[in-house]
Amino acid sequence: MEKDPVCGMDVDPRTARQKTDYNGKTYYFCGPGCKKAFEAAPEKYLDPGHKPSM
Repeated sequence: MEKDPVCGMDVDPRTARQKTDYNGKTYYFCGPGCKKAFEAAPEKYLDPGHKPSM
């Protein structure tokens, strides 16, 4: 399982419909809203101080 970097949900990379590549790594998302938020500000969600919204 992978963690959605926006909301913190567990996402199965084998079945995830929402994913994006950033800096050579693939990130998986629970839905299109989290994917859109990440793509708009990836560094915000990759910051170690970021607290997922869930």
